[in-house]
Amino acid sequence: MAVKKPWGAEIQNREEMFELKRQAVLATAARMIRTRGFEKTTLGGIADVLNVAKPTVYYYFRNKDEIIVHLMDMAITDLMDPESHPEDYPLKQGLNGAQKLERLLRRCVRVVTDDIGASILMIYPHQMSEEMQIRVSKLSLPVDNMIQSILREGAADGSLAKSDEVLNYLLIVGALRYVPVWLVNLKRTPEEVANAFVALVLNGLRTPAQTS
Repeated sequence: MAVKKPWGAEIQNREEMFELKRQAVLATAARMIRTRGFEKTTLGGIADVLNVAKPTVYYYFRNKDEIIVHLMDMAITDLMDPESHPEDYPLKQGLNGAQKLERLLRRCVRVVTDDIGASILMIYPHQMSEEMQIRVSKLSLPVDNMIQSILREGAADGSLAKSDEVLNYLLIVGALRYVPVWLVNLKRTPEEVANAFVALVLNGLRTPAQTS
């Protein structure tokens, strides 16, 4: 029987840097939240998967709230970074609102197909403390503003129908929560999900001239 190494396959030796071990905790937490849910994911469970003592995990993160903040920061950084997959960066010059929204939707689907992005969508406000909800809200503000700005821009340039951008933003975020489920349960590829997601949202928001 093979002997399990501390930290599993994530870290191979004790000389690895602190940051690599911290990233191993984050990656394991994201995977567990995605597959088990937020409430069933514990620091002790993360330690068991990594084959380390529970206090070791506390050395990197004091609680699950800290882990969530870091996971959300990683997902939002990826979403907002123009150098990350520039082919779907939505704020490229020369695009109208509908074109920007299509890129943004494809970008969102791409981000939530990995463990980190998917894990964020598995966490609901009622599962967080009031303080945590405030921190998460502040972290997500750049994404909130970008989506609503694109919707307003599309309405202004005529590529999208005039609508309640806040309500449409909430509908988009709500639908995104199911993307990881579609990928697994329906056995769809990320591209297939992105195409369907884009078609559903844009066909509902484009002006008649844009859809004809």
